[in-house]
Formats: sequence, C-alpha cells, structure tokens
Amino acid sequence: MTVKADMVLDVICVHSYIGYTRLVRAADRMRTRGAGVTITFRPYEIAPAASDSPQPLMPVLERMLGPYAATQAEIFTWQAARDGLELRYDRAVATGSFRAHLLIGRAAEQGLAEPVVERLFRAHFTDGLHIAGEETLREIAEECGVDLGPGGAGALAKGSEEAEELRGELHRLRRHGVPTPPVFRIGDGQILLGVQSEQALYEAMETAMEPMMAAGPEAGPGAAPVAGPGAEPDAGAAAARPVDAAF
Repeated sequence: MTVKADMVLDVICVHSYIGYTRLVRAADRMRTRGAGVTITFRPYEIAPAASDSPQPLMPVLERMLGPYAATQAEIFTWQAARDGLELRYDRAVATGSFRAHLLIGRAAEQGLAEPVVERLFRAHFTDGLHIAGEETLREIAEECGVDLGPGGAGALAKGSEEAEELRGELHRLRRHGVPTPPVFRIGDGQILLGVQSEQALYEAMETAMEPMMAAGPEAGPGAAPVAGPGAEPDAGAAAARPVDAAF
C-alpha cells in the first residue's frame, strides 16, 4: 500500500524547508510501519525575477524589508532550529531557483528527489552555496547519485528541453491559483496550505491509507477518494476548488 503526497515548494523558501522536513519525517514514520509513501515535489519560484548572479542574501532582504530584515531572519532562524535546522543568513546567497528545480526534476526521474531537495535546502540555507551555479549543481548531483547524462550540468541549462517543460509546469500551477508554498496534498485529501505540523501530515497520511486498507492489499494510490480533515462530508467534484486540479 502506497500513500501519495504532493508538495509545492521552493528551495529558497524557509517555510518550504521546514515543511519539507516535517513531511519527510511523517513519511518515514509511515514507512517504518511498512507503508509506502511516494512524494512528488512540484516547483514554485518565490522570486521568479531573481538573478542567477550570486550576492549576499541579507543586503537583498534589507532592501526588501528595510529595518525588519534582521528581525525576520532571527525569527526564521529560531523557527527552523526547533526542527533541528540551521539557518545561516550571514553567509546565504541570494539567487534564482529555476536551475535547482531542473535538478530536482532530473533527480525525480531517478527516484532521488528527496535527498536532492534536502541537499539543495541545506546548501542554500546552511552552507552558503550558490545553488544556481553550475559547479554547485554538479557537486550536489554527484553527491546524491544523480546521473546528469553526457551533458553534465549543461543538461540543467535554461534553454534545454527540460527547462521548457519546467516553465510549462510553473505556468500551469500559477494558472490553477496555487498559492505561495508550502502547499501539500496527501492522497486525494484536501489541500493543506502553509507549514503543517509533522503530526498533522502523519495523520493525513493515515487518513489517506484507510480506504486502501479497507479495499485490501491490491489497492494503491487513488483507490478511493479521501476527504481531508475538515472537508465537507460527501463533497463531490463540483465542490472542488480550482487549485485542486493542479494535483
């Protein structure tokens, strides 16, 4: 029995980092019970106009947030630390995330998306690496065992066929009104917006697995529709929000 989980994220978004960490921990709890959990990461750019030219992050935040930038960085650092994550705004690099999403897509084809997403988050927020840089992307791919093919990191170029597919997916999610990440959907349950607790995500996975268990061992993802916590009973497709169609 396998539970499917979708997550919209951006690897330069601190809330996505916290949300990702909790999602994977919830998934690992399910996996220790013998259940399969397949996570699909869907791309979002919180700064689509950002340049790939690296620059220190804090001055960028100061231009955006003014005197509140340092306070926000402290709050985010404290929030992340509660989940065991280290944020180093003093050395983080401001950059676009498009090429990082290309690497995630290539990793997903090889069943390696989870470790690559984690490594990209840590590279950006903890190690101060330039995650749009070709050398960094190549090193992360090699570290996580991702085969970039004969083109190497050049396969992650913005003019590649994969890049056009990524632009199409980014446009599709925007067209469906997918909001700023993190956004989750567990099984066929309701859309969960914003950072969720690990327990809430775990319980959503349990809920998604219930109809599969009732249907027997041959059931798989999508065996029966599941209403998430708080959903109206017997809500049908007519009640679905436009964003539901994005998953």
